[in-house]
Amino acid sequence: MRSPATKLHNFANDKKTFLAKLDKSKKGGLDEKIIPLINIINQKPNYYTTSSCSGRVYLWTGTGKKNETNWLKVSHDLINENFLTYPNSSSLIWLRFEPFIMHICCTDLETANNLLEQARNMYKKSCLLSISNKIIIEIRGSEFIEMPLYENNILLLNKDLTWLKELLNKKMLQMWQTTAKFQEIVKKI
Repeated sequence: MRSPATKLHNFANDKKTFLAKLDKSKKGGLDEKIIPLINIINQKPNYYTTSSCSGRVYLWTGTGKKNETNWLKVSHDLINENFLTYPNSSSLIWLRFEPFIMHICCTDLETANNLLEQARNMYKKSCLLSISNKIIIEIRGSEFIEMPLYENNILLLNKDLTWLKELLNKKMLQMWQTTAKFQEIVKKI
């Protein structure tokens, strides 16, 4: 059995290696709005982030499976009505709004549980994701919208897009407020 000091040393080495190659997203860079929270977590000796997103809205076509989806437009920011328009497509175009999500590697079950208990006050869908090789928790918001938006260049919504834009932006703002509160809690851990 490894000593606690050896375990912590191995965790620190894994953390250093992982953080050196942090971003592997489709976007090609870190989501700017989440960087302050990532930095706070990664400064803690018992935690490091393995993936994250502050929340996003995007238009897509395909099957919905990771390698069979074509992202047409994506935003991690508030959107305008132009974002929701996509002319000249003969395929079915979907709109998806995804919540804040973060995966965090923890030194042990005690530190994982400590952070998870704090997170569940705001993010009910948070959970212990893995304990086999590494202890990883998932912090996840519950805001989610998915709907078909266009088919053969025809808008499938019988309302003005202003309504939809306002709904998506309202959800995005609420999500950012919750993330800011969570950031303050993480600072105190």
